[in-house]
Amino acid sequence: MIVPAVSAARPVSMPTTIDKAGTSAASSNNFVNGLENVQASLDNADKLAGQLASGQLTDVHTYMAAATKAELAVQMTVAIRDRAVEAYQEIMRMQV
Repeated sequence: MIVPAVSAARPVSMPTTIDKAGTSAASSNNFVNGLENVQASLDNADKLAGQLASGQLTDVHTYMAAATKAELAVQMTVAIRDRAVEAYQEIMRMQV
């Protein structure tokens, strides 16, 4: 039996703190970072679209890859939002 080599160890992360609302600081930072990445993908696709329209970009594949990446990022963001709204509505339907 061959055992694969262990990759470099991940650094130990600091324990997260929970605020009064019950959310951890790490999860809110991850959410904000994710939204920033989605915005960066959209900005990159827009920049490449402008370059393609002006003739500066001749490789259509580069633009298509960036546009598809941005589209998938937006679809994932919408799906996460929908799940969060659905969870909130389910909580509100609970009887106390």
